[in-house]
Amino acid sequence: MKNYLKLIRWPNALIIVLSMYFMLTFVINPLLGMTAFSDGLSVTEFVLLVIATLFIAIGGNIVNDISDINPDSVNKPGRNPVGRGISVAKSWTLYYALTILGVIAGSLVSYFVDQINYSLIFLFTVGLLWFYSKKYKCQPLVGNFVVAFLSAISFGLVWLYQFFALVPETEVFTSVQSNFQIVNRMVLIYMGFAFFVSLMREIAKDMEDFKGDDRFGCRTFAVVYGIKKTKILLYIVSLIGFVGLFLVQYYFFLLQFNIHFWFFFLIDLFFVLIFVRTMKANNKEDFSKISLLIKIIMLLGIVSMIFFWFYRL
Repeated sequence: MKNYLKLIRWPNALIIVLSMYFMLTFVINPLLGMTAFSDGLSVTEFVLLVIATLFIAIGGNIVNDISDINPDSVNKPGRNPVGRGISVAKSWTLYYALTILGVIAGSLVSYFVDQINYSLIFLFTVGLLWFYSKKYKCQPLVGNFVVAFLSAISFGLVWLYQFFALVPETEVFTSVQSNFQIVNRMVLIYMGFAFFVSLMREIAKDMEDFKGDDRFGCRTFAVVYGIKKTKILLYIVSLIGFVGLFLVQYYFFLLQFNIHFWFFFLIDLFFVLIFVRTMKANNKEDFSKISLLIKIIMLLGIVSMIFFWFYRL
């Protein structure tokens, strides 16, 4: 069981579930003046959406671990369960089972909201994760942007499906329509947040995994351009995210979302710590600490969603 929990990366899976639940329950519905599951997505539809996103993401992690057996023997000795606690054949079976179930769940929820063509989103994601594991992750920056893009999508999916679930409910749809603009902006803010924070973490992981990637021919940005230039890249991406965060805080200030305005100063502090740590970082342990700080920023961003409950419109 321990090896299977490692394989599915249960902390990442938990973050996906919480972020999607928080987005619906604490961001979208309160800003629309609605109670969770009273209108729009039903419990069944939301669970199907989460299953689709979660299973496809776990499938992506599994195929990634299968492809990383050799590099992980250097980068993370003993931590990749594929080929050790779980055979490669069983890993492939689990990958196909979860991926197929994920696409089915995504197709069902698309059908229920009368947008069956949107099931292509899940097929596209499966394909992107496959090509990431086989090709993109070993190309400078391409793999980093793919992961960052997919991290941001899960936030947008919740609003996309909630919107189309509301369309047939004419009276409710009309009554909350005036609040769509602020919901759009908040969803985009969190999508942007997820994108930049994930991109930062992927760049930090490239430096952390430099030795194994270099030995087995994975041409990441760190391998191609060196650690020094990769640190500069992390500075640039972090600075863009940091400036964006200040603009978001100013927007919260204008909206009188005071809890968010002050809470985000805590996230600002972790950005400053990342700048300082990056400046001094020289080895794998240093880059691991930077990666941990970025994870904390991710968690703080998810926690911040809860505060929208106090701004019900």
